[in-house]
Amino acid sequence: MMSEMNRHFVGIFVMYMLIVELGNAKTINDQCNEEKNNTVICNNIPKMLSKKYEHVRFVDFKRTDRSNSLNISSFIHESWAKVETIEFNDHTSLGPSCTFSRESFKGLVSLKELKIHVRYIHLDEYAFVGLSSVHTLDVSNCNKLNVQNVLKTLKVKSALPGLKTIIMSAIGSISEIKNRINKKDVDYITPRKITTLDLSHLQMSSVDIGAILKTFHSPSFLLNASSSIIFDILGFCTVQNYLFQIKVLDISHAVLPTSVIPLLPGTYKMKNMVSKFTEVTNNENYLNLKNTFTPSVVNVSGTLPPATSVWIYNCTLIVDEELDWKVKKLIVRNNNLKYLDINFVCPDFKLSSLFYLDFSDNGLEMIRPIKCFPNLEIYVLSNNKLFKMLEKNQHLFEKLLAYHSRLRIINLSNNQLPKIPKESFKYNKGIEIIDLSSNQLEQLDLDLMNLYHLRVLDISYNNIKVLDEISINSLNGVPCVGNHTSFGNGCLVKINSNPFLCSTCDYKSSIQWLVRLKSFSSEQQDLKCTSEDKTVISIDESVTRGIQNICNRKLIIITSTVSISVVFMAVGVICVILHKRKRKLKRKRNMDNVINNLIAGQGQYEFVAFLLYSSGDYQFVEDHVINQLNENLKLNIGTDRNLICTGDQYFRPGFNIHDETELCLDRASVVILLLSNNFCRSSYCRNEFDQAYMQRKPVVLMMLGNVEEELMMPTLKNLYKRDARILWKIENEQVVLNTTWENICSSLLEKVQV
Repeated sequence: MMSEMNRHFVGIFVMYMLIVELGNAKTINDQCNEEKNNTVICNNIPKMLSKKYEHVRFVDFKRTDRSNSLNISSFIHESWAKVETIEFNDHTSLGPSCTFSRESFKGLVSLKELKIHVRYIHLDEYAFVGLSSVHTLDVSNCNKLNVQNVLKTLKVKSALPGLKTIIMSAIGSISEIKNRINKKDVDYITPRKITTLDLSHLQMSSVDIGAILKTFHSPSFLLNASSSIIFDILGFCTVQNYLFQIKVLDISHAVLPTSVIPLLPGTYKMKNMVSKFTEVTNNENYLNLKNTFTPSVVNVSGTLPPATSVWIYNCTLIVDEELDWKVKKLIVRNNNLKYLDINFVCPDFKLSSLFYLDFSDNGLEMIRPIKCFPNLEIYVLSNNKLFKMLEKNQHLFEKLLAYHSRLRIINLSNNQLPKIPKESFKYNKGIEIIDLSSNQLEQLDLDLMNLYHLRVLDISYNNIKVLDEISINSLNGVPCVGNHTSFGNGCLVKINSNPFLCSTCDYKSSIQWLVRLKSFSSEQQDLKCTSEDKTVISIDESVTRGIQNICNRKLIIITSTVSISVVFMAVGVICVILHKRKRKLKRKRNMDNVINNLIAGQGQYEFVAFLLYSSGDYQFVEDHVINQLNENLKLNIGTDRNLICTGDQYFRPGFNIHDETELCLDRASVVILLLSNNFCRSSYCRNEFDQAYMQRKPVVLMMLGNVEEELMMPTLKNLYKRDARILWKIENEQVVLNTTWENICSSLLEKVQV
């Protein structure tokens, strides 16, 4: 009886397990879903694949109910021959280990990138044999795999012969054998021309850096050891002789042994010292300074111990030898460089290659202006404490950028700056982006009027409550802001997230300027202000009307008699008459002065106009323009000398065209531009117009034919749409002026500035 009950129980249990298995089978069906036209995502490795797919991603393909071993037959079908990228991802981290057996990828003849991100992995030494086209091997986040396992697969010469990039980031965290790289490991890679080696986020027991740099001799080699912990570095004494072979050296936030960085946690201070570079580098601790900055990109952010800070007061370093430094981009973030009052004197060497310098996130309280970087274009000083430098020595702060005439971008955000000295950007005529965001600015008293290339001025997230007249004038001084026609065409003043006020009549001009900014800005900004009833509202035309109503409360006057109205009307008529008469007299005086100046013919009054035209339009100018215009101007002014300047007649042969154009512009009062398709296509003509525009010379357009607007520069297009033009038309197959020479001459003379 008992045995029958047991058999019955076993039967029920078996049926239950079958049901469970069937249920599980439904949840683990093989699936492949198209992500893009040429990309597919699968949870299995299908025997066949549609030939339209070039990129395949396997996600959570390791399952408890099937084999997790890849072998020579996994990709053998001809449908895999077109695949260029394969990526393995294990998001569950629950399945058993995945094994890549000998020649697991045979059949992937077009594969270029192989990415394996699986927590538990076993890799056969011959797994990568046959992958002749692969240039990138990415095994990042394979926790069970270690560096030696990966490099050992390259021992076989037929494995990955075209490999250029090896990414081994964050591997080996649960491996029994710790990560290391010795000369033998490096020798496995020698036949290949490796250009990128990623050793980031690793724990390395030892690294033979000398062997790596000797072997990887590509001129564009990238070495990334960021955020790694390296206990011992071998061959370091020979590193300096091979650093020039590295294009990018990234050791940011790496923990390095004291043989590389001879500083223990603590505060390091230097005061009142004068040293020569040759003396410093004779010290064995700083020997590698000789070649540290030979790679094109050097990132040493966060390499000093976290509890270390550096303070340098009143020191001078004389660079007294020629150095083979070619660094273009130097990043020194997050190193607790607190005070850098060090004067670099460089009579024999200047770091001309450097164009990008980043000292952000250091808590920097002082940095002396640097004279030795003449070609610096991008300077990042954000997230520091430079307000202390401004407090102690405003004059020195104002000269911070004085030696960087090629500067295009400056980032001074988040420095708690309460103001910026007026002439801080006096020597940076080519600057394009100024980032002063996240400071404590209350106003903006800056000289910006000569910054013709400025595209972005960021003063967002400051403490500006109201823009006073000085600040408005400063902002209007930016060329692209003062000119409504160009403001908005790539020009941006970011001023959002400031605590603006719109509660009294005193804030009227400030709010009006902000409304205008929103109208012409190339980027929408959600500007807000605090109103009379303490509510925060968006700044728009309704706010302007609200402030006007506040202002009108003081000016409301009720007029009840017709006589007062008549008096006001009469006064108004008289004022208009007097004003018109005054303007007429003023115009006559101005015209008399202009004619007297042109008769004298000195300086900019030597010529009435400088005629710009394309050489392709020379015959038209010769036949219809220059003689007629010149004779009519002579008649209007009362002089016999030539009043029109042209390049063909007045440029001196053998002299620089740019300089000759500048000279003619200086000698002429007005510029006449013969606008044609030939002119728009000519780079010389565009340069001449740019010079005239930069000098702010009055420009009059003379149209020749139908000109395609698409060929015009933005500034020329704005001028074309804004101003009236001199037109020619065809009558009876003859070219006829659409106006009179008298009208043209009088218009030109009115354009002459007294």
